[in-house]
Amino acid sequence: MGKPEDDVIEDFDLYEVDGINAYVDVGVLTKNDELIVKHAKVLFKERLVVEGMAF
Repeated sequence: MGKPEDDVIEDFDLYEVDGINAYVDVGVLTKNDELIVKHAKVLFKERLVVEGMAF
């Protein structure tokens, strides 16, 4: 969680999701070359949901 250190920031892609910055490692493996980052809010809880990562 949080912004990567300046010496490794080039290893991440930055995506903005509903005003929240999401840093994704450039080497992440995806399904069908698609990675979906969503902002989910239920009552008082907020979170980012990531879909499409291959393990």
